[in-house]
Amino acid sequence: MHKHKWPFQLMVITCFGLSVVSCHYVGFAVVALLVEINSVFLHLRQILRMASMAVSTFYRVNSIINLGTYVIFRINTLAWMTRWLVLNRDKIPLLAYTLGSVGMAIMTVMNIILFCRLLRSDFLKSSTREAKKEM
Repeated sequence: MHKHKWPFQLMVITCFGLSVVSCHYVGFAVVALLVEINSVFLHLRQILRMASMAVSTFYRVNSIINLGTYVIFRINTLAWMTRWLVLNRDKIPLLAYTLGSVGMAIMTVMNIILFCRLLRSDFLKSSTREAKKEM
């Protein structure tokens, strides 16, 4: 699922690095860490799949929690961060604003793709399988 993760990691390191080195935007960086709450359920999902437990009740419950925390802690957090960047554009140096904007654009696209893949894999495929069985 995470075949090409290095661009994401580079952007995260760059953005957090700017925060640490400049001692600015620390609150913004801390809010960005809320995304990692969802990572617990995302990684648990992957572990369950590797353990061939993708048909278990535990996997199904984790999938529902994963999708819920995805919306709350990834989509909502990124939306709030994007809104904050736009509203505070005048107060942020051009380099930091550009870095933040590019980072948010990359994160948004990656998260939309991942959300669609999760939705299709864990929720839509089962209904597609059932429809094929009926035929």
